[in-house]
Amino acid sequence: MTRSTTWGLAGRVVLAGVLFAGLYVARLHSYLLFHSLVELFAVVVAVALFMLAWNSRHIAGDDFLLWVGIGYLFVGTLDLVHTLAYSGMGALGDLGVNPATQLWVASRSMEALTLLLAPLMFNRRLHAPATIAGFGAVTALVLLSVFAWGTFPDAYDEAARHLTLFKVMAEYVIVALLVVACGWMLAWRERMNPSMLNLLVGAIAITIIAEMNFTLYTDPYGPANMIGHFLKVVSFYLIYRAVVVIGLREPYESLFRDLKQREAELQQSQEQLSALNESLEARVIERTEQLRELARELAETENREREKMATILHDEIQQALAAARMHMQLASRKDPPEAAELLEKADDILQEAIEIARCLAVEVSPQVVRERGLIDALKWLGEHMRERHGLSVEVVASEDVCADDHELNAMLFGIVRELLFNTVKHARVGEAKVHARCGPAGEMLISVSDAGSGFDPDAIVDKGSKVFGLASVCGRMEILGGECNIDSAPGEGTRIELVLPAVED
Repeated sequence: MTRSTTWGLAGRVVLAGVLFAGLYVARLHSYLLFHSLVELFAVVVAVALFMLAWNSRHIAGDDFLLWVGIGYLFVGTLDLVHTLAYSGMGALGDLGVNPATQLWVASRSMEALTLLLAPLMFNRRLHAPATIAGFGAVTALVLLSVFAWGTFPDAYDEAARHLTLFKVMAEYVIVALLVVACGWMLAWRERMNPSMLNLLVGAIAITIIAEMNFTLYTDPYGPANMIGHFLKVVSFYLIYRAVVVIGLREPYESLFRDLKQREAELQQSQEQLSALNESLEARVIERTEQLRELARELAETENREREKMATILHDEIQQALAAARMHMQLASRKDPPEAAELLEKADDILQEAIEIARCLAVEVSPQVVRERGLIDALKWLGEHMRERHGLSVEVVASEDVCADDHELNAMLFGIVRELLFNTVKHARVGEAKVHARCGPAGEMLISVSDAGSGFDPDAIVDKGSKVFGLASVCGRMEILGGECNIDSAPGEGTRIELVLPAVED
């Protein structure tokens, strides 16, 4: 217990002592004054409970407090009428002792039932207008049965000047209801604030003692009645502490604590977001640079392809056409036997030019991929590399290695073709192998390997060398969502594996 808590408790004890002393002085002066002060205190607390519970109903997690607030509003209403009807007050005329005692029984019964049924509100939503109407109807019936109809059982025998059997038995029933209410609240302790539960149990226990005390008096102005009212003050104060201080104030304090915690978490999140933004900006810059470099790579590749096409057109096709034209011109000046021989040579040259043009067209736009699929296209590529460049290519491919996307297949075909051209240019070897298969997770795996001279992958990829065009290959695979794994070393051959993840439906 902290020092401030100790001083707060001591202050409440001193204040309670002063108030009880004041009430006792009022009792010595006039019992009616003492009784009125006690009952009005209970009425004020009851109305305060209702006002606070009603105005906080929209932020409460359940309707436990709202039920208690509404119930105590009508308990306070009956207590107020009980005060006005008390013997000697004269506010409602000279009614004697019985009506006030009847109202006491009704008020305490309503209080006991309110506390008994309160835990039910943890699991259901309360229809507030209907609840108020229900309590109001019961209160109206009680008042009518006491003052108008005279059907409420007598609680005090005016002639014999003692409590009736109904009053005594009613007090015992009220005590039993309060005991059950106390036990039921303890059974629901997991749903209740421990401090609130302790205060409510304490209030119920003191009310039980007070009700037992109210079975003993015969004089409505006597000591037993006075002690019972002192206990009522304590009981209502504990109810006030449970509902207002614990039930309403602490949630707000908890809310502010949560807000401070959320504020700290938000500040931390903002710092993390700021750091992430900085990291993201750096990654964007890096990625932009990679894309710019890849664009330059693609432009260089395009230029190389154009130069290659120009070389083929000039050195092979154009020269073949020129040779065929020359043979045809010679044939026009020769006798038929010699002319026929020259024309046959010209035809052979033209056939060769047509084949060169066809191969060039396939390399520029691999129609074979669209017509025959990736596997057959790779096999055709192997034959083409042998015929055109003297590179013997073994193609091993599983039948399920083929994407439905023709553009994707064309890009993979182009990458494999470029890797085989690298083998022709740099590996100084006459054999290569292409292996295409599906991995355990459904990914597409295509490897191109040779036993040639090899190279240092770091010297090519990390340092930015574009000799083998591997940076362009890796960049294109990254755009496709895949990766390019390079396994090579000087004098130990090269194996390049293209990995393309399975496409989800």
